[in-house]
Amino acid sequence: MGTRSAIGYKLSDGSIRAVYCHWDGYPDHQLPILRKHYNTLDLVKALIKPGSMSSLRTRNTWTNGSSMLNSDGSHMRDKEGYIISENDREPQPLYHHERGDKDCGSTDSHFPLNEWFHRHDCEHLYVFDPSTEEWEHTAEGE
Repeated sequence: MGTRSAIGYKLSDGSIRAVYCHWDGYPDHQLPILRKHYNTLDLVKALIKPGSMSSLRTRNTWTNGSSMLNSDGSHMRDKEGYIISENDREPQPLYHHERGDKDCGSTDSHFPLNEWFHRHDCEHLYVFDPSTEEWEHTAEGE
């Protein structure tokens, strides 16, 4: 079962533009990736422009093959620790549009955070604040 999250940024009117992310939405996983790879507003906008995603960072594609194995039978891993598979790619988001899904775009939200989770079926929300250039995390129920 996925830990559902949303990733986005604050708009000038205080609302949020965000996209859904299905897997690994817990803070220990998402925040280090967001802080390292998406630390400017332009990078965050580029991240969410393609729409909803299955995973924030993976080598997987929707059609990658079997995992590659070392001579001892363990999974081969890249320098970031991701398992290497046949036909995979460098670590990056895995977007739903890549498998042909439609209507995967970002959503603008003009209602309180406590309603955001219910309306978007997420457990965690990560919002980049352009004024501080920092990521804010809110969990459902906070």
